[in-house]
Amino acid sequence: MAVRVELIDEAVVDLADHAESGMLRPFFKKLLEIEQHGERAGEPLGKNLVGWRKATVGNRNWRIVFRVDPKEAVATICVIGDREDAACYEEAQRRARRAKNADATSLAESMMDLFGTRKQRKAARKKHKAAAR
Repeated sequence: MAVRVELIDEAVVDLADHAESGMLRPFFKKLLEIEQHGERAGEPLGKNLVGWRKATVGNRNWRIVFRVDPKEAVATICVIGDREDAACYEEAQRRARRAKNADATSLAESMMDLFGTRKQRKAARKKHKAAAR
């Protein structure tokens, strides 16, 4: 079942932080996969993140943590980060508590924010950091 992908502001900042690394394309490719497959995308998480899922990016070094609401047909992206020290899962737990009430940005809007010039990406990062506070 296809879903609409939305990113909380902190997840947009995560993407913006990776913009200079050349990883945007693989991240957006995986976000589109989540959009196409919804609840079937990624793998379920356990422990403190029951109900959330993870998708791996690259050589399994990167994670996208998300939740799918089948009633609304929306996948909410909570964290996009490095899995090396499990910090992305700790951050996901912190953000998950607030994600229900968080404003979210559509996948298309996020792409427009981050595929601009370096100056436009910097402005987008600043805007989303302010909104995340």
